[in-house]
Amino acid sequence: MAFWFFSLLFFLIYSKSSAELIAALPGQPANVAFKQYSGYIATDSQHGRALFYYFVEAESADPLSLPLTLWLNGGPGCSSLGFGAFMEHGPFQPAENGLLLKNEYSWNLASNVLYVESPIGVGFSYSNTSSDYISWNDTTTAEDNLRFILNWLEEFPQYKDSEFFLTGESYAGHYIPQLATLLMEYNKQPNIKPIKLKAIALGNPLLDLDISVLSGDFMWSHGAISDKTLFLEKTVCNESKYLREIVHNQNVSEGCDDVFSRVAEEVSYDIDSGDLLLPMCLLPSSAQQFKPKGKLGQIHKMMAMRGTSNAGDPCIGDRIFAYLNKPQVQEALHANTTHLPFQWNFCGGPLDYQEENLEINIIPLISDLISEGIPILLFSGDQDTKIPLTQTRIIANKLAKELKLLPFTTYAPWYDHKQVGGWSQSFGAYKDGKNTTYLTYATVRGAAHEVPFTSPSQALTLFRAFLTGSPLPRPHDHN
Repeated sequence: MAFWFFSLLFFLIYSKSSAELIAALPGQPANVAFKQYSGYIATDSQHGRALFYYFVEAESADPLSLPLTLWLNGGPGCSSLGFGAFMEHGPFQPAENGLLLKNEYSWNLASNVLYVESPIGVGFSYSNTSSDYISWNDTTTAEDNLRFILNWLEEFPQYKDSEFFLTGESYAGHYIPQLATLLMEYNKQPNIKPIKLKAIALGNPLLDLDISVLSGDFMWSHGAISDKTLFLEKTVCNESKYLREIVHNQNVSEGCDDVFSRVAEEVSYDIDSGDLLLPMCLLPSSAQQFKPKGKLGQIHKMMAMRGTSNAGDPCIGDRIFAYLNKPQVQEALHANTTHLPFQWNFCGGPLDYQEENLEINIIPLISDLISEGIPILLFSGDQDTKIPLTQTRIIANKLAKELKLLPFTTYAPWYDHKQVGGWSQSFGAYKDGKNTTYLTYATVRGAAHEVPFTSPSQALTLFRAFLTGSPLPRPHDHN
């Protein structure tokens, strides 16, 4: 580990990056009051490896007075630019007329936000060394992401003193805790300026394959599968077993194949796999031409996010796909400067990710981070069928019990603008004579796999409370 950090510090001295101010995005509204930057940060100059980022300063007279938040989407292999920035909580979303609309629930109202397309092969991120794309994994992702952060801070030194928050969703339940662990180790090195990691938020996260993805009871309780199919999931094959067979075998067993063919038929192919409530887009979908193939494609059928929906707008994914593939947009973003041999897409690309990494249990890392004093927020859209709220709640309670954390609140509703935003409970310990919250579990009412996308107002309220370390609004203090 010491050698790895020495190599990292050497690399930081000799690497270069290409941060650039965005003059204006094509079609953006007039009078934008905040700065945007995008470009590439080199993570391995010898291999020609670079990660693409989009950075949105806080919409504030003094952006440096607000924290810095990094956001990662999951997959593995899905774009934080397409999902996080343009579909979920970035400042703009493409309209039907090709222009960009201002997102009134953008997270840059509360923080400076840094979106990173990670790992290489995702979106505009790339390597000039073809072997880099073979058997990429969680470890190399975490190491590359740490290099990115450190090099990005060299490009933006004014943010070195900012409070730093790590956030993400889905397979970022792997990315973020592994990155945070490396970051904490980096902070312990001599003669360096520590990064002020304050807290971590994970939405609908994959944390333990044996717990997180089990959705049979949830689907049955929502009327999406029959009694017999639930029985078959419990006795023949559940989601965890099915995913493990995909990872380890070219051919899924007949039992698992039969069960999940039955699930697909009962749920319907016209239902988004991460949202039971969302209507389907009835327009021809250009984005769907570029789905991942092979074993990773099968895994994405079960877990990965699709570019499909907004609250009331299921076709926004197609508009994002078209927008980010426009040459003038890529030029404005300083993207695709090496003329990649493939289109930008939400998920997929040339990366061969080690699917076995899905089986890594992240709960011990979460436990270690809490023990190091890093607060964790686990939040769940209550309409997500990929990683149901029930399973994340099991993990939250498991962590609280193992760490002997005390319940600081009862399980109760929290509020967003006088409406119930969801339900939550916080756990913590007495430290230095006061209560310190270390773990919060929250559901988001009406949200699906991509919480800020389907419930944007609730998500912004949740995000503001997370940044300040404040309790979520309760009935007596709802705003």
